[in-house]
Amino acid sequence: MVAATAVVGVLLVVAGVVAAGYGYRRRRRRQAIAAVETTDALRVTPGPAEVYGEAVPAESPLRAPFTDEDCVLAEWEIEEWEESGDHSSWRTEGSGTLAAPFHVDDGTGRVLVQPEAATVDLSGPRETVEVGVDETPPEPIRSFIELEATPGEPDEALIGALDWGTQVGDRRYHQRVLRPGEAAFVHGTATRAGAESFGDPDIEVVETADDGHPDAEVFLVADGTESEVLERRRDAVVYLAAGALAVVVGVGTVVVGAVGP
Repeated sequence: MVAATAVVGVLLVVAGVVAAGYGYRRRRRRQAIAAVETTDALRVTPGPAEVYGEAVPAESPLRAPFTDEDCVLAEWEIEEWEESGDHSSWRTEGSGTLAAPFHVDDGTGRVLVQPEAATVDLSGPRETVEVGVDETPPEPIRSFIELEATPGEPDEALIGALDWGTQVGDRRYHQRVLRPGEAAFVHGTATRAGAESFGDPDIEVVETADDGHPDAEVFLVADGTESEVLERRRDAVVYLAAGALAVVVGVGTVVVGAVGP
């Protein structure tokens, strides 16, 4: 009994440290975003920067993972129904993001965004296509799971660990996408783009830049406004408080278990 109590206490401490760490990182990122003012595209200068405007493909737009439409960013997930004895549940088979360079056009000008290394935070409706184990998936899904490389990064394997040929249950294909013409918020590091012709954007937003200016702490691409992005991160305080409480309770439980009755 004493050993079991100590184990419970250790698990609480570990869970608390993880939750508090997640909350701390989320809070720090929220503060970093709040500390930078959203700037007109025409006035962006090298260093930490934020822009907000219409997403415009820089080249050819991406194809959405599971539907026949264009996008510049996508978050996707594939789940498969798994039955094992008396237990059954949806298991995630794979997930990821797709990204291609795009411009943010706010009416004053355009800024080029290179989002491959960015954290993608899409809050729009999640679209789901469910396909039975004996059904033929729609063409967009078939094309996606037959790819040998991720769109936008032709040298990177899609997901080497996935074996698409061993489907044993129904599948659900989820996606969130940022379509051309929709609003995009970008927080990252602005640097000179080296425009090759008149009218091309001379500033691009990347993860880091070796140009002598400070880099932004966060590289994030989202839909919605800055205030909406910040609002979605207000739960950082909850994680911090819950984590701290779990650590305190866990330490107390370990002490009680060690001392014994």
